[in-house]
Amino acid sequence: MSVGGLRRTGAERLDSLGVHARTTDSPAETVAEAIAMAIDDDMVVAALDRGEEPLRWRADGPAALEAATEASAAVRSQAVTVVVLPAALEPVPGPVAVLTPAGAVSSYELAVGAAVAAATARRVEHVNGRGTAGSAVHSGVAARTGLRAAVTDWNERPAPRPERALRDLSPRPGVVVMPVPPGAVDGAAVIADHPDADIVLVFDHVHARDGAAIAAQVASIVELSIGVGMDDADIGTRSDAAPAASTNHDLTQRDRPAEEPHTDVLPPFRASDVVHVRLTDTSLELTNRTRQRIRLTVGLGAAADGQVRAVFEAAVEPEQSRAEPLTHPAVAELAAPRAVLRHWSHGDAEVFEGGERRVVTVGLALLDSDDTVVADHVFDAPNGLDFSVTARGLAALAGRSAATPALPEPAPSRSQLAPPPDVWAAFARAVAVAVGVLAGRDR
Repeated sequence: MSVGGLRRTGAERLDSLGVHARTTDSPAETVAEAIAMAIDDDMVVAALDRGEEPLRWRADGPAALEAATEASAAVRSQAVTVVVLPAALEPVPGPVAVLTPAGAVSSYELAVGAAVAAATARRVEHVNGRGTAGSAVHSGVAARTGLRAAVTDWNERPAPRPERALRDLSPRPGVVVMPVPPGAVDGAAVIADHPDADIVLVFDHVHARDGAAIAAQVASIVELSIGVGMDDADIGTRSDAAPAASTNHDLTQRDRPAEEPHTDVLPPFRASDVVHVRLTDTSLELTNRTRQRIRLTVGLGAAADGQVRAVFEAAVEPEQSRAEPLTHPAVAELAAPRAVLRHWSHGDAEVFEGGERRVVTVGLALLDSDDTVVADHVFDAPNGLDFSVTARGLAALAGRSAATPALPEPAPSRSQLAPPPDVWAAFARAVAVAVGVLAGRDR
């Protein structure tokens, strides 16, 4: 995907995000100009140099975003424009933070965040202010399942004001993706607060021009198109796929088989496949939403030292879940996490927080019909309360794409990475479908 409106100094930063940049003799000076430049060149993505005084965004940013929203409302030939502001300082090696404000009606930021995360082999920290309507985790939408599967790790946390909650995110994000719905100017403070992060602004032109109801319908078309268009070739789960990028979970490689496993005995993987482990106040919940027969070996310990004190092992059949009570004395004495009911804008969700008890390691073995281990691996569980392996990681484990240990962030340079899933291309194709629908409506 080409990008205009950027001086040469920022081209490498955009290339590292999976966006192939080209320079221009007349770079944009404002976000509104960047939007206009993208529309004139029939592009989804534009770029803007932030300048040498990033703190000016605190004072001037609200007016700049308001002007950009006005420019967005005038656009009829495009549904979405993404404006990238490369980091003004040396970027930090943190995750991709995706913000979903309550005022947004589309979820384009999920696709953009997944595209950046897939290109950089970083995890996604999604700060969600829309509840289930803006969720990638609590959603059965095929597009969002595919987007989650395309990245190494996707963590979601509810927050009524995502822009403010971002201040508490640790470590600091290396990339911030946020939509700018009509009337929203809080993003200016985010830009000022993160000169060491690449900022990605997402403008929904239909929302600004035609209102929330029509924008939601168009967004549904985009997500439907992404769900149809993101086939196995896009997320790298086919048996002939290129080697996968490192996953955030693969911090240790233990007992790797000397030879490639015989994966012909395993059912094919699906984009929606996931193995999930959750620690509650009373049990260990094990979920196998795949076609595979698996055995899970979970090491439990204390948050303070991260040492395994007890091991639970269980086989979980395809499409089955089970709960293992935590009665081992070595962990029963540890304070359990507490159930907390989180109220989101469109629903409630029970999550578990606090306590001393944690998941330390998760051993995952793929079994054939005779319970023979075809492939296995031991993962670290940094979160300690919630752990999952998605389709891409499962395919890598099976040997259908080669997994390698993840390096500490910053992510490896693009020259070291295997070809990432092309989420950018899937998103661009989906937006083009929506543009065709809009063109028919305007005739």
